[in-house]
Amino acid sequence: MKKNFTIVVSFFLILFLAFPVLAADRTAMEEVMTNLERNQGKKAKILWYDLSANIENLDTPDKVREIVEKTTDANIDTIILDVKNYTGNVGYISEIAPHMSNSSIPEYQKFPEGYDLLEEVIKAAHEKGIDVHANVNVFSEGNNQYQDGPAFQNPDWQSIFYMEVRLAEAENGSLYEITGINKTRGVNELVLYTPSQYDKTPTNQWGAEVQIIDGEVVKIVDRINGAPPLDIPENGMVLSGHGEAREWILSNLKPGQTIDLSKGETKLVPASEYPTFSTFVNPIREDVQTYELSIIQEIIENYDVDGIVLDRARYSNIHADFSDLSRDKFEEYIGETVENWPEDIYKITFTGESQQIVPGPLYQKWIEWRAGNIQSFFKKAEQLVHSHDSDLFFSTYVGSWYPLYFSEGVNWASNTYQPDYDWASPDYHKTGYAETLDFLMTGNYFSEVTREEAVEVGNPDWYSVEGSVDIAMDVVNEATFLYGSLYLLQYENNPEQFRKALRTVMDNAHGIMLFDLVYLEEYGWWYILEEEFKNPSKPPHKIPGLLKMIRQDQ
Repeated sequence: MKKNFTIVVSFFLILFLAFPVLAADRTAMEEVMTNLERNQGKKAKILWYDLSANIENLDTPDKVREIVEKTTDANIDTIILDVKNYTGNVGYISEIAPHMSNSSIPEYQKFPEGYDLLEEVIKAAHEKGIDVHANVNVFSEGNNQYQDGPAFQNPDWQSIFYMEVRLAEAENGSLYEITGINKTRGVNELVLYTPSQYDKTPTNQWGAEVQIIDGEVVKIVDRINGAPPLDIPENGMVLSGHGEAREWILSNLKPGQTIDLSKGETKLVPASEYPTFSTFVNPIREDVQTYELSIIQEIIENYDVDGIVLDRARYSNIHADFSDLSRDKFEEYIGETVENWPEDIYKITFTGESQQIVPGPLYQKWIEWRAGNIQSFFKKAEQLVHSHDSDLFFSTYVGSWYPLYFSEGVNWASNTYQPDYDWASPDYHKTGYAETLDFLMTGNYFSEVTREEAVEVGNPDWYSVEGSVDIAMDVVNEATFLYGSLYLLQYENNPEQFRKALRTVMDNAHGIMLFDLVYLEEYGWWYILEEEFKNPSKPPHKIPGLLKMIRQDQ
C-alpha cells in the first residue's frame, strides 16, 4: 500500500530542500505525482473565459464583477482569460495588436471601444483571490471569411498550404475540377454526390448530372428543362455540374464511356485561399515569432497577470507549411535536396469520396522537423516569461488526441516518451515540449465519458474522456502537471453526463479546465460546480515545492 500523500510529499520536499540532487530522482518524482493524482485536496479548478463568445457577458466592469462573483462561488482557483483570439484581435490596450472593437467582424464591433477587459478581470479576480492567466492565440492571425486580422496586413506571414485539387477526366482526356463532395453546388461548379449522404441529388434544375457506376458513365440528364434529380446508386455516385461545368458534361461525356475521378492537381495556396475559417501564419518566420513574443512581453510587462497560456501554438494542419522558406529550412535540417516537392513528403490520392495521404520517403523526418520548430518556439516563450518573473506560470492548451495530433506539428509529450506510431521517427521524442510547461491542459473533448461508452458507439476506447486522459497522463510521463479539459457544449441538455465527465477528469488527472464560461451561463450549470467543487483544494502548480520539483527535473 502506498504511503499517505501528505507524508510522502512532506518527506520528499524535506529531502529536496536539503539535497537538491534528489530532484532528479525519477522514482521519487513518480511516487509524488501518482499520489498527487489521487489527492482531491490538490487539484486545479480552472475556468476559461473565451474572448469573442463572452463579449455580452463581460463588456462592462459591473458584468465582470458579477461573473467573477459566480466564479468565486464555484470555487474556481484560476481564470484563463482569452486576450488574443484566433483572429489576432485583442481585448486589452495594446500598442502592437488590433483591438477587438476595430475589427471588421460585425459581432466583434459590440466590444466597447477602448475597453480593457484584461485589466477589469484582473482587478475583480484578484480581489477574490483568484489567479488570472492571459491566453494568447499564437500562430492564427486572422479570419478568412472577413479577411480580418494581422495576417491580411502582413500577407507574407501566411502559411502556404499543400492542396490536391480533385479532377474528373473524361475518356477523351478532357479535365474539369471537382469542387467538392456532398456540398451545395455553386456557380460553374462540378460537385460529386455519394450514397453515404443522399438518395437523390439535392440540386436545383439549373445543371446537368451524370450517374456513374464502377468508373463508367451510366446515365446523363440535362435538368435545365425540368428533369427530376438523379438517383444516386448504392454502388456508385453522381456528378452534378452548373454553368461551365454543365457544358463540360454535355460536351465531353457519353453513356458507356469511362470517367476517372482519381486524378489530382497540386496547388500551393496561401492561408487566405485555404478553406478554413482561421488564417494561420508560418511559425518559423522570424518576423512572425518576433511579433508573437512581443505580445507576450507586452502583457507581462504591463499587467499583473499570474501566468501566460499559449493556444494555437501550432501549424494549422498536416497540409502546412509548404512555403519556399519551409522547403529551404527542411532541406537544411535533413542535409539534402528534396527532389520531388512536395510528393517526397506525401502524396494526396482520391478513392470514392475520400482523400488519403500516402507518406513519401521523407514523411517521418518532416513530422519530426515541424514538431521541433514548435518546441523551439515554446522554449523561447518559456524563457521570456520566466526570465521576466520566475513566479509567473507558463502553460498551453492542446487537443488530447495524441495519436492524431502530430498533424498539427505538435509534440506535447515529455521528451522521455517515444511514441510507437508509424508517423514517428526514431528521434521524434526529442521534440517533446512538456518539460517547458508549469502545467498542460489537454482538451478531452468527447461526449462519451467512459471507454465502454466510446466502444458502444463504434469508436476506439480512447475516444472518451477517460481514455484520452489516460493517454495524456502516459505521454506526459510526469514531466508536468496535467489538467484534463471539458467542452461543455458536448453535454448540452445532459447535465449528469457533464457531472460524470467532471468527476472522471478530477479522479484521473491533476486538475480540470472547463471550456467555457458562456455555456455555464447559458445552461445555468453554476450549481453543478458549487456542488462538485465544494471541498477546498489547491492547484499543484501553486504548491512551491511541487513546482520546484517539476522545474528542477527539466
